[in-house]
Amino acid sequence: MNHVTTRKYLGVFESLFLVRTIQPWFTNMLSRLTKTPKLHFVDSGLLSALLDLSPERLRVDRKPLGAVLETFVLGEVLKLASWSDDHFEVSHFRDKDGNEVDIVIENRRGQVVGIEVKAAATVTAADFGGLRRLAQACGERFALGLVLHDHGHTVPFGDRLFASPISALWG
Repeated sequence: MNHVTTRKYLGVFESLFLVRTIQPWFTNMLSRLTKTPKLHFVDSGLLSALLDLSPERLRVDRKPLGAVLETFVLGEVLKLASWSDDHFEVSHFRDKDGNEVDIVIENRRGQVVGIEVKAAATVTAADFGGLRRLAQACGERFALGLVLHDHGHTVPFGDRLFASPISALWG
C-alpha cells in the first residue's frame, strides 16, 4: 500500500478506537532524537488475538509478551489520565543512540514522568538507560522514572528512579 492509503486506514482505525498514535517527546536541548510516532493497539486482548498468543505459546516464547504488556500499561495510563482533573500529555522517547522510554507523561507545569515496561521479573541498572537519558534531557523537570515489571516490590535504582510492580498502577 502507498502512504496515502496507509494514512487513510490508520485514520479509520483511530476513529474506531482500535489503535492510538503516540507522538514522540522532544526538547530543543537534544538534537539526536527520533521523532517518529509510535502506533499502539488500544486493546491488549485484541493485540494478543492478532498475534495468536496463548498461554502455551508464551510458555515457549515470552518475547511477544513485551509488546502486549506495553500496550496494556499504556491503556491503563491513558485511563488513569482521563480521570484526573489535571491535563497530561502522553508520548514516548527515543534517541538515535537507541535509548528509549515507552511512556512519557508531562503535566501542564512541565513535570515529566517516564515509564519503561519490562516483561521480566528482574530489573538491572541497564534497564534504566532510557530513563536516565530522559532525566538528563529534562533536568529539574524530571519528577520520576519507573520500570514497571513482573515483581511484587518497589526497589530504588537511583535519584527518582524505581523498579515497581505493574500493580503499582492501581495502588
